[in-house]
Amino acid sequence: MRIGVCTTDFGTMPATELFSRIRGYGFDAVQFSFADVSESCFVPTGQIEIPERIDDALVRLAAAEAQRYRLPIGAVNGTFNAAHPDPAIRAEGVKRFEVLAAATAKLGSPIITLCSGTRNPDYLWSPHDSNGEASAWADMIEVMRALAAIAERHGIVLAIETEAANIIDTPEKARRAMEEVGSARLKMVMDCANLFHAGEAKRANVDSAMRHAFALFGGEVVVAHGKDIRESEGIDFCAAGEGIVDFALFARLLAESCFQGDMMLHGIFDEEKMPAALALMRRACA
Repeated sequence: MRIGVCTTDFGTMPATELFSRIRGYGFDAVQFSFADVSESCFVPTGQIEIPERIDDALVRLAAAEAQRYRLPIGAVNGTFNAAHPDPAIRAEGVKRFEVLAAATAKLGSPIITLCSGTRNPDYLWSPHDSNGEASAWADMIEVMRALAAIAERHGIVLAIETEAANIIDTPEKARRAMEEVGSARLKMVMDCANLFHAGEAKRANVDSAMRHAFALFGGEVVVAHGKDIRESEGIDFCAAGEGIVDFALFARLLAESCFQGDMMLHGIFDEEKMPAALALMRRACA
């Protein structure tokens, strides 16, 4: 299993600096966001994190730097608010996703990661009281079906994840979404830190929460996220090794489900913590 990192943990900078810095820490792969290279001239909004245009020069640059620093692009970020209350924003996200899928295919990356969205109009990773309504679910499923059709045209696999602030906030909803979309193109990101709602992030709950998620969709996981969460009454994400996620169990459950993808560290944001997180993950996955 390759141990990589999400480029979003590093902020925006020139492509060569980004890939050089990641290689310097010893990572094996990346989950790449076009928004993280300054050459894209794109600043994500709270609704859409995909550039409106991705020209061939930018694709060639990303591919060249990935090759130069021996960092395969295992997945590409394709996140936008797939359940935004404004249908025009959802439509714009789908429109940009077509551009992203074409660029991802040219990069040779097999996977685009998704966000199931929220009724929060301002930020795609924030909760909203209407997220549990039937209309929110229906809008999200409609968008996912459109994205699956795009993925089919471009030969790309899609990966969604559970997220307490989003429409798909439980393993049960993840399984339901895959069944309702009805496309073999829609798979899963397994981020064990995302399996907890506020008040549930307790060490005593970790084993059962992880095993339950793997029982429901473990065989559909194509990307693993090495993010952690502190024990608390809220949701307090942190670098791998600083929280309660059992990464040795995580690695065993991935192996038991015949996982063939990459483990991408995520949620660190402090580069001083990268070496310790990487070392922990290498031990867990050995």
